[in-house]
Amino acid sequence: MNIKINILNQNLKIPQEIVQAADGDELIAKIFYNRGYTSADTIRQMLHEEFYIPTETSEFPYMDEAIQRIVEAIESKQLIAVYGDYDVDGVTSTATLVQCLNFFTSSVIYHVPDRFTEGYGMNEEVIRGMAGRGVSLVITCDCGISNSNEIALAKDLGMDVIITDHHNIPDNLPPTEIILNPKLLAEGHRARNISGCAMAYFLCLALLQHYNQQEKSKEFLDLLALSLVADVVSLNGENRYLLKKALPRLFNTERVGLKELFAVIEQNSKLTNEEDIAFQIAPRINAAGRMDTAKLPVELFLCNISHYARSMAERIDILNRERKRVQQEIIEQAVDMVENRKKNKTVLVLFNEFWHHGIIGIAAGKICETYKKPAILLSMKEDGSTVVGSARSIDEINVYELIKECSSKLLKFGGHSAAAGLSLRREDLEAFAEEIERAAEKRYSISSTVTVDVDRELDVGGVNEELYERLCSAGPYGEGFEAPVFTARNVSVVSDRKTEKNHHIMVLAGENNIRIPAVKWFGGDTNLQGKVFDITYKIGRNTYRGNSQLQLTLDYIIESSGKMVKAFEGGFTDCRGKSIMNIISQYKGAVVFYEGLNSACPIEGTVDRYGLKQADNLLLLSTPTNTAIFRELVSLVNPQNIVLNFSVLPDYSFKGFVMNLMSTLKYIINNDDGRVQLETLASRLCVEETIIKAGLKYLRAAGKIKYSWNIDDNRVYIDISNNSPDRNIHMAEKNLKNALMEKSAYQQFLLKLEAERFKEYLK
Repeated sequence: MNIKINILNQNLKIPQEIVQAADGDELIAKIFYNRGYTSADTIRQMLHEEFYIPTETSEFPYMDEAIQRIVEAIESKQLIAVYGDYDVDGVTSTATLVQCLNFFTSSVIYHVPDRFTEGYGMNEEVIRGMAGRGVSLVITCDCGISNSNEIALAKDLGMDVIITDHHNIPDNLPPTEIILNPKLLAEGHRARNISGCAMAYFLCLALLQHYNQQEKSKEFLDLLALSLVADVVSLNGENRYLLKKALPRLFNTERVGLKELFAVIEQNSKLTNEEDIAFQIAPRINAAGRMDTAKLPVELFLCNISHYARSMAERIDILNRERKRVQQEIIEQAVDMVENRKKNKTVLVLFNEFWHHGIIGIAAGKICETYKKPAILLSMKEDGSTVVGSARSIDEINVYELIKECSSKLLKFGGHSAAAGLSLRREDLEAFAEEIERAAEKRYSISSTVTVDVDRELDVGGVNEELYERLCSAGPYGEGFEAPVFTARNVSVVSDRKTEKNHHIMVLAGENNIRIPAVKWFGGDTNLQGKVFDITYKIGRNTYRGNSQLQLTLDYIIESSGKMVKAFEGGFTDCRGKSIMNIISQYKGAVVFYEGLNSACPIEGTVDRYGLKQADNLLLLSTPTNTAIFRELVSLVNPQNIVLNFSVLPDYSFKGFVMNLMSTLKYIINNDDGRVQLETLASRLCVEETIIKAGLKYLRAAGKIKYSWNIDDNRVYIDISNNSPDRNIHMAEKNLKNALMEKSAYQQFLLKLEAERFKEYLK
């Protein structure tokens, strides 16, 4: 695959009125201009909400009628049912409406559908059940606009229906008098593309205004922020205004359920931005509906009791881990199909009768991303005769139109250019696959060149806190206002440490040998250290384990012929055997590296591999865990001088290590509910994660502990055990002893290595 980097509007001088609207910042002006924003007034409003005129509740057609009907139901104590959906937008809408209605009445119930037995939208049996319970008013959220039959049934059964939805308006409206949908606003209206939860929020705001309690509307902003990011609505107009107002409320939420969910997620890294919503929070909420029931996150959002909320948050986290496991299985099987049978096809149509219905859409997206081709993944429904599928596509191919062209054998299909869903009979599957493969080959050709649009060229040495703050001030970023992407040439990878999942944790050097941490997710097996690349990247912040530092996320890397920067060109001072107190006073301002038990360290202010910063002097109080960590810390600190001391050494004897590990685990059980990341244990004991795993296996075989390991996020759940040793204890002991002997040998190598040979060792 060839990569072509396209710098947007590279030779264009941005109009001065645009620069002025961006507060005189030419880079920010260019970011807006590159995304199609060419109106100075619009840019000024997007940057400064005081210039923006927010949408009033009265602007939505039928809002007065909706409030009148709800107030009537409240005052006459009629039973109200909220009918939601199972994704993030649906469950946040549901919780918002239920919470608001509960301010004024206790006669509220809700329903979110089961995606496996009910599918998307409303269900006639559920409607009949609501009538049977005495419901007088149904309020839909994030659904209903395409459910004419179900709404007609509700009316026939004596129930009134208020639709709140945001999906496209069908040719024939459902038979109800009250429809709240932003698509009923005029084309170009600033609120026409709000999320389903935002539509529910405006209804709640209008109800609160009726009762003169509008200040309570801020209690829904945390859920609103979730929906605006998770539902991938375009971040301009009202969506942008609402999200800027809602994000601080989300990250400082007082909602008990969200606080407990955040506590589960934030084991080592704090949630701070839109990406955290998209990749940490939203997938967990969606996982409940995909793997079990969407009722779980609704109950979590409405819960006011901490220990109940914690239990639900942990359940949601477990479901998300299971979702990821199933997802990875599907992806691996799909990749195998492509590699063996489908690699030359223009569109990838893949079927496995046992694939999970709730996961194939995500997996299709991963296959599409991997092969840069449309992917349609299909599986069998429980009836044994119906096949359902999800499609994801690249920008160059409209997968909805492609499916529509080949829809003669489909039972149902829908979607848009980038994503679609479909169903068909099992006996028609092969014919459909052949037809759509032929159609795709005839209409499209997949280029071997991928063009990557970037905002500007920026050497990594130009990335700093001031720039990052400027970029953040232009946010929030998301759909329709994507985060800035930059390119840099001849960037040296001075350090590259791979994780078990082939994430590459790197240190890069640009012009003037300025260093910055970087990560490339799923970067493959090849070690990148010692090579030079042209790169495209985004700028973010890594808050892992409380240490906040700028970090680049690499998208594409292209090997170049630039000159490689050396990892270290300074000198060494040998202070092995000398008093650490004397050395500290001699090298004030030095970064003091130490990994090991806190109780063994005689001084404060040391840093481990996660807290490094640049300094003239790097003092090594303990031996680094291995060569990769040694090179990484030297590359990041980029000192002129490395002081070798090694006066506080970890205990790698079998007895000492086991005792230290056990005492550390007891502390974690007593203070952290028995939850800990493997890398945290590794840095506390100055070993690799493989040795921690060997130590845990030994303690379990000895009957001292029981634990489970979550391979997805590398977290361990530990508890004390009083079991008898099992038959594997001798093998577990042997494996641990062998690993510790290697660690001890490495430590002795560093202790005895001549100072002048360390530079050669770090090459």
